[in-house]
Amino acid sequence: MMKLLSFLLLSITTVIPVHALAVEDVPLETCDRLPVLQVKVSGMAFLFLVDTAATSMLNLNSFSHGHSGSISVTSWNGTRQTRAQEVTLGDFAVGDHHINMLKLPAIDLSSIGHACGRRIDGILGIDLLSRLKATVDLENKTAHLSLQDTATEAVRIAELHQQLMGCEAAFNRADASSFAECFAPSVVVFTASGDYYGRDASMAYYRHRYFQHDPRAQLSITPRAHHAIGDAIWVEYDLRITLGEQTILARGTALCQKSGGQWRIVHMNHSAPPPPSAQANASE
Repeated sequence: MMKLLSFLLLSITTVIPVHALAVEDVPLETCDRLPVLQVKVSGMAFLFLVDTAATSMLNLNSFSHGHSGSISVTSWNGTRQTRAQEVTLGDFAVGDHHINMLKLPAIDLSSIGHACGRRIDGILGIDLLSRLKATVDLENKTAHLSLQDTATEAVRIAELHQQLMGCEAAFNRADASSFAECFAPSVVVFTASGDYYGRDASMAYYRHRYFQHDPRAQLSITPRAHHAIGDAIWVEYDLRITLGEQTILARGTALCQKSGGQWRIVHMNHSAPPPPSAQANASE
């Protein structure tokens, strides 16, 4: 449980304060040390944890109605298939921003509430933060809901994609020096082989795991989605690594932040992709 709490705090503090385009400020509260905010569902107040490392979801104990099914959920311990209720919310509101007929999975989140001492009715994750164009200012205990020029957002995403292609090329030529520049000094990398905190520890993993082979390991990244959130961009992607006769397939997410004119990864998480049967069921 302490690992869960420390990871949630780590993931939240990677968000940068919003700049000029904020149009509404929503106050943040705390549950122990974790940021939470009040949302309204069809006019009723609920308390949601703010977590940029998770997809949005509901607490099954607060929203028990819905249809049961198998879904992919991204949370503190990776992306995984799980059984959940799919709940449709008629009106979901944060401040004066409303989303109608919102569908979210509902799972048991009681462990988070037990850990921080308040009932948590749901998680406001990266997907809804992006949809609300919201950023989190922890210093001033405020969530800023902003308007953003979609053309500017597209330019930023294209710039990030170009730099990530350079990271892929550096990996494929085993250029550890150039590949290291893709990561922020305080990056956190979660893999099936372990968790690595900081650029030095992460690079030690990549050197040992991938950069000592002949022929060289080859990486291919296929972006699935981009979510702009303030000065950061959350990327969902599939990756394929060819390592001799071995082929490694994974699904990943990366939170990228621009610093000094360059986009760098501040958090990255890999997990096994769901089996084809599960993907087909989720799309039905």
